[in-house]
Amino acid sequence: MVFADALTKAGRLVEMQRMFATRPNRGFRTAEIAERLGIAPRTVRKYITEMSASGRLPVILEKKKWYLTPEARIEIPPVRFALEEAAAMYLAARLLCRHVDEPTEAVRSSVAKLASVVPSDLGGVMKQLTNRLKGKTGDQFVKVFQVLAYGWALRREVDLLYRALNWPEPRRCRLRPYLLEPSVRGFSLYVLGHAEPPGELRVFKLERMIEATLTNETFKPVNTEELLERVDKSWVVWMTDQESVPVRLHFAPVVARQVCEARWHASQALEERPDGSVEMRLAVASTIELVPWILGWGEACEVLEPADLRRQVAAEHAAAAKRYEKKV
Repeated sequence: MVFADALTKAGRLVEMQRMFATRPNRGFRTAEIAERLGIAPRTVRKYITEMSASGRLPVILEKKKWYLTPEARIEIPPVRFALEEAAAMYLAARLLCRHVDEPTEAVRSSVAKLASVVPSDLGGVMKQLTNRLKGKTGDQFVKVFQVLAYGWALRREVDLLYRALNWPEPRRCRLRPYLLEPSVRGFSLYVLGHAEPPGELRVFKLERMIEATLTNETFKPVNTEELLERVDKSWVVWMTDQESVPVRLHFAPVVARQVCEARWHASQALEERPDGSVEMRLAVASTIELVPWILGWGEACEVLEPADLRRQVAAEHAAAAKRYEKKV
C-alpha cells in the first residue's frame, strides 16, 4: 500500500509540473491545483514547498496565485503508466498502425518507444506492432511527412507543390501548417493552414503532395482550439465559414443497434422510434463528405433533410441500380 501511495504522489507531482510547464504565463490558485490533483490544499502547499526547494518547480506566489518564475525550465521525469493507462496507449498505437497506410519510420519508432515505457504486460504486444510496421515505405510520402511535421512544430512556412483531384496540373503555394489532422474515414492525413495563393485557410491531403520544402520563414502561432472546433463540425476535414448544414437521417430497424453503438459525429442526436428504427440529427460543415457514408448503408438509410442531399443520394442509388440492371 505504501508503494502504491508513493506512485500516486509521484504521478501528482509530475502532473503539477505539467500544469505549469504547459502554461508558463498563467497563475494557479492553491484550490485550483488541489482540485486538479484530487488532494487537500494543505497538501498542495506541502508539495510546492518540496518541489520549489529541490528546484524541480521554481514558482513564486503573487496575489494568491502561483506563477512559474521567469525563464524557469522544468525537467519532467520519464512518464510512468498505470496498467489501464498503458492499455489506452496500446489502443492509440493500434489505431495509429491501422490508420497510416504509409508505415513511415516515424510511426514505427514512436510505437517502439511507447513499448519501452508501458508495463511489460503490454510492452511485448506493442513490440509486435513495431515489427508489423517494417517494410518498404514510399520515399516521397516520408519526405513530405517529415517536412510538414517540422513546419508544424517549428512554425516555419513550407513551399508546396500540390495536385488536387480537380486540378489538371500541379500548383505551387506557400503554406503555413497550423494543424496536422488524421481522417477518421479514409485512412489519410491532412494539414490545415494558410495558403498563399489564395491567401486563405485551406486543407491539403498529404498523399496528394508532390513536393514539400521547409523554408526559413516563420509565422505566428494561431488559435488551434478554434481550428479543432471547426474540424469537429466537419464530417471528415471539410471546413467552411458558412453555417453548419442540419441533416436528418432515418435508419431501418435492421441497422438501428449498430447506429446507436457508435459516436459518428460530435453533433449527433439519436431518437429511437416505436418500430425499432432510429432517426439521427446532426449538423455538418458540408454534406459533400457525408454522401459516401450514407450510400454505404444502402437502403437501410433514408435522407429526410436537407432536400438537395436527399435528391443527390436518390440519384446515386438510381444510377447504381441501373448499372446492375445491365447484363454481364
